[in-house]
Amino acid sequence: MRDLDTQKTTLSSRSKISCLAFPILWLLQPITELKAQGLPLSGARHPVTVTDSIRMTTATDSPPAQFSADGKKFIVVLRRGNLEQNSIDYQLLLWRTADACHSPAPEVLLNMSSSSNRAAIENVAWLSDNETIAFLGEHPRELHQVYTLNTRTRRLKRITNHPTNIVSYSVTPRGDRIAYIAEAASRSIWNARSRRDGFVVSTEYILDLLQGRTGNGGNLTGHALFISSQGRAGHILRPRDKSGEYITSRLTLSPDGEHVVIPAELSNVPAKWREYTEPDIQRLVGVTVRPGQRTFLERFELVDTVTGESRILLDSPLGAYGSDVAWAPDSRSVVITRVFLPLGNTQGQERETRRAKSFTVDVSISTGDVTKISEEDLYGVEWNAKSDQITSHALRVESNTEMGLGESVFFRKDGDNWKKVLASAVEEPRPEIVVEEAMNIPPKLFALDPKTHRKSLLFDLNPQFVRLKFSEVDEIQWKGTDGHDVRGGLYYPKDYVPGIKYPLVIQTHGWSPKQFMIDGPTTTGYAAQALASSGIFVVQADDSNLKTASTPGEAARETATYEGAIDYLNQRGLIDGDRVGIMGFSRSCLFVKYALTHSTYHFAAASILDGVDDGYVQYIEFANTFPEMGDEFERANDGHPWGKGLQSWFKEAPGFNVDRVQTPLRIVALNPESLLGEWEWFALLMRMDKPVEMVYLEDGKHELVHPLDRIISQRGNTDWFRFWLKGEEDLDRAKAEQYARWRKLRKLVQSTP
Repeated sequence: MRDLDTQKTTLSSRSKISCLAFPILWLLQPITELKAQGLPLSGARHPVTVTDSIRMTTATDSPPAQFSADGKKFIVVLRRGNLEQNSIDYQLLLWRTADACHSPAPEVLLNMSSSSNRAAIENVAWLSDNETIAFLGEHPRELHQVYTLNTRTRRLKRITNHPTNIVSYSVTPRGDRIAYIAEAASRSIWNARSRRDGFVVSTEYILDLLQGRTGNGGNLTGHALFISSQGRAGHILRPRDKSGEYITSRLTLSPDGEHVVIPAELSNVPAKWREYTEPDIQRLVGVTVRPGQRTFLERFELVDTVTGESRILLDSPLGAYGSDVAWAPDSRSVVITRVFLPLGNTQGQERETRRAKSFTVDVSISTGDVTKISEEDLYGVEWNAKSDQITSHALRVESNTEMGLGESVFFRKDGDNWKKVLASAVEEPRPEIVVEEAMNIPPKLFALDPKTHRKSLLFDLNPQFVRLKFSEVDEIQWKGTDGHDVRGGLYYPKDYVPGIKYPLVIQTHGWSPKQFMIDGPTTTGYAAQALASSGIFVVQADDSNLKTASTPGEAARETATYEGAIDYLNQRGLIDGDRVGIMGFSRSCLFVKYALTHSTYHFAAASILDGVDDGYVQYIEFANTFPEMGDEFERANDGHPWGKGLQSWFKEAPGFNVDRVQTPLRIVALNPESLLGEWEWFALLMRMDKPVEMVYLEDGKHELVHPLDRIISQRGNTDWFRFWLKGEEDLDRAKAEQYARWRKLRKLVQSTP
């Protein structure tokens, strides 16, 4: 067995390589793959495939760079899929800050791979010696643990040996104390008593019961908090006054190691929280929750790592996009972004303001006093010990699905208050490391000089893209058939010829012209460039209005979006209206199912992957454990699924209207929970002898990670739409059985009157 305490990285100090030699270790692999495929290294470019997408290199963090405490160095973590090993390969790169604006080659510090759905390298943090970094990671077929890496000696050391996966950690600047959250071991529901008397069911999740376990809540149960000092094994910390469950596990340890700030999901929601006017909070506090059920509302607790005592730090909810925490260097206070403030002892305009919006604040640990820093939505926060100032980023929200980081913002403490300072007033400003991309521009790393504002290319993430022939993408705008405005991306077919009417696939669930969407908004099922390379128009449609989520008419509005896209492209003479496909994922599965059951427009093929559908079977699956989801389904269908409300469900819920479906449907279930959620449609369509196929993955993540899982979902969808929209079959002999099945489904379509 490998000695992880003394393991060296695979690359020694000789890995300091030149700009020309660097790609050999990481980015020559795609070139080698081109040779293996018999494709030329110069001349004509080849069309984009799903394989190219899987092997695309991306930066894992936003912002991508993590600077050392003295600001003299920074690191970036990259990842790419490895189809041959069915793993995700990670690489840790180092630059000297002083050289960043001169396009230097990086030093390769570490290569690690993960064969699970977890990251091989994540949550990287510099220690105060400016040469050691800590991170959470794993090797193939190993548990997720905390490691340290000395960037000078390249010594890699695993500093935890917990029997379950660690999901989050925080370390003191000196590295002498670690706080971490670990997965709770699954417990069997079967023992001598339950075998004798039977297991009495209350709020347990049905999938857990089917698998003979309890306390897991669909992998969303509270985890245990541990403290480890001086390399010793971690001991469990059981807070005495714990008010909720540690679900999201975003813990932050104080620099002196004496306290942990951690969000806890409430077991009981305070009545005064009903005063908050933010829509998501209002919706959640209005749900009746029984003991053992989920509330999905969190507040910050402060835990003493020595005594185990805990107390509420802020008796108020976290912001809509979560909150970030940074400790003061002296451990006396914490800065928290995007958090609502308590309503107690407030009145007038101050109370009205607190009810409606979140803030970035400074909270004293000893007194609990709160000092407002900003009313902006800020993302990420860093407290610089040397300059005693904090740095954050403006949160850019430009559409329902398009969010990102805006410019850096700086604040400095002035007595008891905080003041915003200009970037020019920041001591020793460092370059800003950014990922720049656009709908037709692949992402690259750039360094922005803080003095001259000159932009320099720091790193080309995917030099192999020069060998690919990407389809052009335009941003388009149209009106839904109900009159509302929509925007989206239009991917042109390979070798597009004006005047020819092409097939169309509508991909749903988000669009941004500022992102290079090689697939779409995520990796599960989307395959925009691969479909376009197959001679198909692709529309990536934005969701119309997330504020109307889970309301009557939401699905009808989104269906109008898709109908309007078909009309718009028909009017432009671009598509064949008889050859239109549609794909849904996550929330948009509801919209696609609604379109298939309620729209008069013809869809020649459809695919859905791991999503909600506001249907009856999913309702009874979730309502017992997650009452918020039961409430959501009831609002979407305008009533309860019993009594008078049942008539509304008969009209609105797609599951009660499956008999109207005339479209061949491919369903991809990513894991057991996904299988249960998609079973209603699969079973009903099979019973009705309608063309349906379900593909079941063993343990896929909602946003797929494993390369082979992505092949099944993305390449499978590409093949599916080519078959139904163009009558094409891949000549690969390994797919013979697939096409034999689909030809049988085609006979069902042809036999339908």
